[in-house]
Amino acid sequence: MPVADLSSPRGRKGALAAVTTAVLLVVMAAGLVRATDDPPAQTAAPVVVPLVSTSPSPVAVPAPVAPVAPVAPVAPVAPVAPVAAPVALVPDPSLRSAAQPDLDIQAELGPPPGPQVDPRPSSVAPPAARFALLVGVTDYRSPTVDTIGSAKDATFLNEQLVASGWLPENIRVLTDAQATGAALRDGLSWLAERSQPGTFALFHYSGHVKQKGGTREALWPVDRGFLDDTALVAALAPAQGRLWVDIAGCEAGSFGDGLPADRVLFTASSKQTEKSYEFPDWGMSIWTGLVFDLGMRQGKADADGDGRTTVGESLRYGQYYAQAISLGQQPYGRQTPEFAGPADLGWTLADPPA
Repeated sequence: MPVADLSSPRGRKGALAAVTTAVLLVVMAAGLVRATDDPPAQTAAPVVVPLVSTSPSPVAVPAPVAPVAPVAPVAPVAPVAPVAAPVALVPDPSLRSAAQPDLDIQAELGPPPGPQVDPRPSSVAPPAARFALLVGVTDYRSPTVDTIGSAKDATFLNEQLVASGWLPENIRVLTDAQATGAALRDGLSWLAERSQPGTFALFHYSGHVKQKGGTREALWPVDRGFLDDTALVAALAPAQGRLWVDIAGCEAGSFGDGLPADRVLFTASSKQTEKSYEFPDWGMSIWTGLVFDLGMRQGKADADGDGRTTVGESLRYGQYYAQAISLGQQPYGRQTPEFAGPADLGWTLADPPA
């Protein structure tokens, strides 16, 4: 099960080999993503990743995915030493760690997230008042290296929204050749215009991220029509309703600066100093797979066991297990998701706040 390393200073598709399918889980291979210019694309040597989860399925992601390649071309990454048999350090049986036996995940991260009280919003946006722009690029133009599952992140999330009562006509999906810089800017303008008081809007991006120096990053459309972090904030500034901005890509945390904290939920697959990973067998990013598939759709994030998996539960689940899965990753280290914004996280995709 090859995994791509999407985050090296050089462009290349990294392939990671899956570790093992024991203990009712499939080993996850993680690729690294790093925004750079355009080094020649090349196939990376197979790398074994220290991650395990239940056997992956096309849509139901059974195990965490490798880093979402929100970066530019990828350069080969030195193969990670083969990992020993998975060690059951993580309580969730579907996400056992395949990291080195000497890695004590709970000693590093503490116990997995338990039940917490997340207030429900005072009002809910009806289906007609929900809007979404979902962007994912897997098939980049040469010489930019492709990602593994960015396009699937977007299409999977679209399916989840529709299944949760969102109207298809209120959702724009831009994948691969459709996701040009102009289309991204037009989509953000469309979303911001529809974000009025009483509405709920969602912007999700999966793909490469361009490093522009320091803490400056840019979303990487298929045609290299880069949109930097400040431009993203400016494009969403006209929005007046509740908004969720979700970025699945390397250095994703940098895109949250400047977003209003009172009505905007910002979620990032990694800190602004870290890479993000994706998993080939899932065909998705670790973040999207954990939060939207394992967490929400499969209900594994339901910490209080009430049969209703909230956004708060899913975000904490994804934040913890993304770190557990990537804890021993080399050479870039773990992926630490972040989220900030309103504290009323006791809602689901079927009843988002207004």
